[in-house]
Amino acid sequence: MEHLVDLDALAALLAAPVESWRLRATVGPLRWRDERAPWPPPIGTDRAGVVMPESLSIRVSREPDGELEIVVWTGGWADVDLLIGDDVVSRCPRFTDVDGARTAVVRTVERFLAARRVDRTPAEDGSVSRDR
Repeated sequence: MEHLVDLDALAALLAAPVESWRLRATVGPLRWRDERAPWPPPIGTDRAGVVMPESLSIRVSREPDGELEIVVWTGGWADVDLLIGDDVVSRCPRFTDVDGARTAVVRTVERFLAARRVDRTPAEDGSVSRDR
């Protein structure tokens, strides 16, 4: 996989937003997947145990009925899965660098925290729901 996004730099850029999200929701720890680990590669919270980060993920839960998981891949995309009530949406925003990845993650989480329901209209940037 081509490495477009420095996941360590992304983790550092997300530190402040993650703390602000924790004031409004339950936010899990950052989780890492090692590109060099044997199959199936474990996913864990200990960055020190990862030789070459392949993905960085975060889970955000909003009471009573919302959950979001974002997995950012070093290759320049994210797998976004969102549950609000009975609505499930998956999206795949793409980016070419760490700043684009940060923007996609922050925008997606902020929209999730503000949304009352899922808007299934595709966004131009591939991010999750719009506030409705």
